[in-house]
Amino acid sequence: PNCLEDIIVMISLYRPGPMDQIPRYIKNKSNPGNIQYTHKALEPILNVTYGCMVYQEQVMQIFRDLAGYSLGRADLVRRAMGKKKLDVMAKEREYFIHGQTDENGNIIIPGCVRNGIDEASANKIFDEMAEFAKYAFNKSHAAAYAVVAYRTAYLKAYYPTEFMAA
Repeated sequence: PNCLEDIIVMISLYRPGPMDQIPRYIKNKSNPGNIQYTHKALEPILNVTYGCMVYQEQVMQIFRDLAGYSLGRADLVRRAMGKKKLDVMAKEREYFIHGQTDENGNIIIPGCVRNGIDEASANKIFDEMAEFAKYAFNKSHAAAYAVVAYRTAYLKAYYPTEFMAA
């Protein structure tokens, strides 16, 4: 790690769902010019993590920016993904891709297709999010662990006797 942000990412990725992204993250961090996004709309959201979903907040931003969800609705979907509520997720997949209208035809959620994202990419993105979100951390949670890890490593490196005695 070169900075605290790297420690935060490592803590976030080292979990059962996100762990699959570790090789991709390492490869992309080593060579950012080779990052490939499922759709170009993901770049502003995932560029800070080298094209990988790392934080719950990124999932919520994808729902918001690509499909037009409100922040509150995106958070509800993130929670449903984490709790593996398959019935809710089936409905949300449809809304994420094609949108949702009320009984009068008014658009509640525009959906990816209305926002210029092809259906195949939208499906792939949804699948990635659903798998990732099962075990994902929010960034602040990982940051708190990272600070403890950094301080622990510092004490062990510079005060090894006291550290081991404690």
